[in-house]
Amino acid sequence: MATKATRKMSLKLLINKKDDKVVFAEVKNDFIDFLFNHFLTLPIGTIVSFLPKENCLRDLHESINKMEKAYLLHNESEDLTLKLKTPVFAFLPFFNRYSSRSRSDQHDDLVTYMVADDLSVTPMSMTSTMALFKKYNIQEVDVLEEKVVSIGLEEALHLLHCALHSEEALTNVFL
Repeated sequence: MATKATRKMSLKLLINKKDDKVVFAEVKNDFIDFLFNHFLTLPIGTIVSFLPKENCLRDLHESINKMEKAYLLHNESEDLTLKLKTPVFAFLPFFNRYSSRSRSDQHDDLVTYMVADDLSVTPMSMTSTMALFKKYNIQEVDVLEEKVVSIGLEEALHLLHCALHSEEALTNVFL
C-alpha cells in the first residue's frame, strides 16, 4: 500500500455521482492507524494553525508566544514552547520516509474498514454499507462510482483542516 519512497496510503472511495459526494472510503489498517493513533493525538498547539484566524484557541496560542518567559514558571515554559513549535509532521511519522515502518505495516491487512465522509469508522460489512446507503438515500447502484486515491502528507494536512471545518472531510479533500 505505502512504499518507502513515497509514503502514501491508498483509499478506495465510493462516490455518489448524483450528489458529487463521498459515501465512504474503503481502507486498510494503515489509514485507521493514521486516524486513531496520530490524527486524534495531535496536540492542540500543533493544530491551531489549521483553525480559522478568528478563533479563541489561536488567540490563546499567540498570547503564549508573545508572553515573556519571566511570566511563566521556569520548568513549564521550556516544555510549553517546545510543544507549541513542534511541526505537525513530527506527530505523523507515517509520512516521514526516513522513519521506521508504521505499526500497521507489521499487521496483516485482513480487516477492511469503512470510513464515512464525516470520518466515522466501522469495520466493512454488508450491514454497515447498507446503513450508509439508507442514510444517504441511495436506492440505485448506478449513481455510485469507485475511485482510488492516494493520501500523502499534503492530503493528510488538508484532511485535518477539513475535519476541523466540515462534516464532509473526504468530499472536501478528494472531490
